[in-house]
Amino acid sequence: MNYRIQKPGDVGFKTYSLEGLRVAVASGEVQLDWQARHNGKEMTVTEALKEASTCYECYECGKEISSLAAACPSCGAPLRAGQPSLDPTNATASSAFHVCREGKLFGPYTEVAARNHLADGKIQPDDLCWRPGMDTWLPVSHVLRLASRNAYARADRR
Repeated sequence: MNYRIQKPGDVGFKTYSLEGLRVAVASGEVQLDWQARHNGKEMTVTEALKEASTCYECYECGKEISSLAAACPSCGAPLRAGQPSLDPTNATASSAFHVCREGKLFGPYTEVAARNHLADGKIQPDDLCWRPGMDTWLPVSHVLRLASRNAYARADRR
């Protein structure tokens, strides 16, 4: 899935993969209100990212798959076990945290793994994170609350 992004005032476009676009937004290289083109459709970067969270690329043929599909409509390949899905019985989709630090993408992590990495300092509170269903990248501290910090805060109030 490639996205052609146009900076306001420029006549040319720059092409990004979905992951590359997410990293470019997280790093500030691309702004959410810029124009994007994907599959002949014109939209803002925000709309493109929102739409992308409801479809995925088939690992066999590269065509887009709706997150509600059980298999690729083009080649029939089933969804991989770790491939995101909006199926509520699949915990992977709702807990797949992607982390970005200094333009580099890490993950996906489960919510438990992300919390553990935050607790031991491998993930920093000011790192940016994203998971399916979020419109944009946010600081980890806004998305994950560290249980131990909350416990310490309650203890301090006593």
